[in-house]
Amino acid sequence: MDKPDRNDIKLVVLHSNWSEQGVDRALSDHVYSNKYAWLRFLKLLVLTLGISFTVAGIIFFFAYNWDSLNKFLKLGAVQSLVLIFTFLALFIKQKAFIKKSILTGAAVLVGVMYAVFGQIYQTGANAYDFFLAWTIFITIWVFISNFPTLWLIYVSLLNITLVLYAKQGVENWSESEVFILLFLLNTLALICFLFLPRFLKANYYPKWFTNFLAIAAVTVATAGVTGGILEDEQDYSFWLLLFLFFWIGNLDGVTKKEFVLYRNNMF
Repeated sequence: MDKPDRNDIKLVVLHSNWSEQGVDRALSDHVYSNKYAWLRFLKLLVLTLGISFTVAGIIFFFAYNWDSLNKFLKLGAVQSLVLIFTFLALFIKQKAFIKKSILTGAAVLVGVMYAVFGQIYQTGANAYDFFLAWTIFITIWVFISNFPTLWLIYVSLLNITLVLYAKQGVENWSESEVFILLFLLNTLALICFLFLPRFLKANYYPKWFTNFLAIAAVTVATAGVTGGILEDEQDYSFWLLLFLFFWIGNLDGVTKKEFVLYRNNMF
């Protein structure tokens, strides 16, 4: 079960006789940050910024020096970087978080590699082909690492691929149908990451990650419903999206009864 936050503890207090000492201990253990939590946050922040700036620097290097670089140098440099990042993620003796963060950087560089290849040889492929290939070739890394940041990149790539696939006229989908597919994609991802850890008895994903997926699903549904209302006629896809929009509001990762059980068992 997820650790309780401030609202969870307040809900338990309102519906129980939880002692003041128990409430203070729960707040200290699960809500308030101590110096070790701040140090850990700063370490993670510096590591994340370092990897992000490194990847951004590589991208801007190719963008600025594009005309002066030989095509073999372009491809060789970016492929070497992908191999270096992957090698570091596999073989360095560091904590799992650091190794997974480096692998996330390698996954981003895979996209850079395909972009460089497409610019050199002008393959003429549709834009969604680029993002589809990027998604496919990092899938194994995503499932093996099971890292929330990498999962977020993966879900984002799926969304972009779906939108570009629809926009380029490959399928004759209406706008409402595209919003339905996007909504179902993000909602399915949200449900999996919320409930699968219960059945698999695995660690829960951080709240920032599941909250981001929930916001993405609600945003897509809101945009689709708003656009449908402004249309002169609403087809079946609009009403289906409207139904799904209200249905997602009933999703809740933890019930009030589970809050009380958590309090009785842990405190």
